[in-house]
Amino acid sequence: MKKTVGENLKLYRMRANLSMANAGKMLSMSAPAILKYERNQIIASLSRLEDFAKAYNTTIEDILDIEETTLIKFTNFKCRPSISEIKKMKIKDLIISKVDAYFNLLKLSEITFQNKFGVHMISTLKEAESLATKLRIFFTVPIKDPISNLVYLLENNNMMIITIPRNDVTKDFIGFYETINNVPVIVVPEAENSYEQRFSIAKYLGELLIINDYNKEALTTQFALSLLIPRDSIIEEFDQKRIKISFREIEIFSNNFRVSYKNIVKRLKEIEIITPSNAKYLNIHINKNNIKENEYYEVPYFYEKLKAKLTAKGIIK
Repeated sequence: MKKTVGENLKLYRMRANLSMANAGKMLSMSAPAILKYERNQIIASLSRLEDFAKAYNTTIEDILDIEETTLIKFTNFKCRPSISEIKKMKIKDLIISKVDAYFNLLKLSEITFQNKFGVHMISTLKEAESLATKLRIFFTVPIKDPISNLVYLLENNNMMIITIPRNDVTKDFIGFYETINNVPVIVVPEAENSYEQRFSIAKYLGELLIINDYNKEALTTQFALSLLIPRDSIIEEFDQKRIKISFREIEIFSNNFRVSYKNIVKRLKEIEIITPSNAKYLNIHINKNNIKENEYYEVPYFYEKLKAKLTAKGIIK
């Protein structure tokens, strides 16, 4: 979809952290006039474009750049409630630029991603767990084995995984997922804790796969837990029923399956290997002692691999 000059004027105004009123003061016009330019109701003259460019700390060329860009709906764009609209706009702009760059590299590499996953009508937690099991079979990952690198696995199955650097603008960004040009796309902040990032990616995968209008949050959570901590694996590790579990057992399972301590406890309680009171005690122990998982990081590699290859071939600079 092609951008418009008006959309660019709005984009660069927001990048400059200017309200319409403040921009109007700098340009000696009213806020409603600024809005009319941004809605393309008034066409800017060359001299007026120069004024806009100077006020917004950009160039006329950037304002006039209306090359085709990827259409993104941003229906599933998640941020903390305290974030400002200007920061939301900047993050969305960053996501658009990263997605556009990814698709451009795929085009230059003559690679076409295909959606291998489809969508599934799911209504019960049992069905969500079954979907996770079927996906493991599709990935040829044994039911009882850990997924060693979830990002690598998804990228190798034509899913676009993008990370956003953490800074003052993006610190309240939680995540984003959408099927764009028939390609499943997941965007997450760069990991402070890769255990949380893995779970977020698994949950967003569930959001992309599962169709349900009433109970989707619970279903996608169940899907993510089942994908990363299969029922058979946790029963094999901890047995069917336990009166007491050593925290060291949880540490070892966490290191092997690369899942958080609290998600392991949640799964142990859900499968009724431990009682709710035991789960409560374990969570208190984790919180009271501020116990953190060992450092572990998964990063997307496919985009960087394509860029390096095209640079080596002299196709891009």
